Amino acid sequence: MAIGALAIVVAERRRPLRRRTQPGPDREFVNLAMGAASALAIMAAETPLVGPLARIAEERNRGLVRRLPLPEWGRDVAGLLLMDYTFYLWHVLTHKVPLLWRLHLVHHVDLNLDASTALRFHALDMVVSAPWRAGQVALIGLSPRGLRLWQRFFFLSILFHHSNLRLPEGLERRLAWVLTTPRMHGIHHSAAKDETDSNWSSGFSFWDRLHGTFRLDVDQDAIAIGVPAYRDPAETGIGRSLSMPFRSQRDDWAPPSNHR
Repeated sequence: MAIGALAIVVAERRRPLRRRTQPGPDREFVNLAMGAASALAIMAAETPLVGPLARIAEERNRGLVRRLPLPEWGRDVAGLLLMDYTFYLWHVLTHKVPLLWRLHLVHHVDLNLDASTALRFHALDMVVSAPWRAGQVALIGLSPRGLRLWQRFFFLSILFHHSNLRLPEGLERRLAWVLTTPRMHGIHHSAAKDETDSNWSSGFSFWDRLHGTFRLDVDQDAIAIGVPAYRDPAETGIGRSLSMPFRSQRDDWAPPSNHR
């Protein structure tokens, strides 16, 4: 997993997709620091829940995939698919429910989009999402091995689709039939609201196709990354980012795009 993550970071430096609007190491340091805090929050709030629930699902044969007439590896694959789909639903909620958006906003105000953005989440966002994750594991019936499989797949997926990696356009269009790609997620991080409200998938892209939220029709050079009300780089520092959910919210999105 570490090798895969390193490969993504190196590749995005060599083949950038979008021009960096906030150069320098300060932004990456902020994202890494927030990622470290989020990792601690996950270990404190999520891991103590999902680990035991996965063991219970396997030992007591509970959950949706435990009812499927499949070998154990097949149940792990089915569990991964269901985890990915229910995370799609959670992602939609983080944009549509005002309280959840206060937390998820911290992720979207990043003025650049690259692999470090995949780490830029408010620690409280991780705490609030823990009950949803526990519900996913319990209802789906994910085994400990299936949980590890999903966690690794999810981590590499978000690093990949947040990355600033320019893939050959034809290859990316074919890949986007199955996986969430950098161009797809670049549209989701657009400052134009109608573009942000698309491409909710995190791993497999077919959830967006299923729900009619798939878009790959916007040139990356035409996208302004971020949220219009937070264009000042000073707004995205550690202190302002950590306090952002507790301050008055700004309703200032760019007008709808004309890229459809």
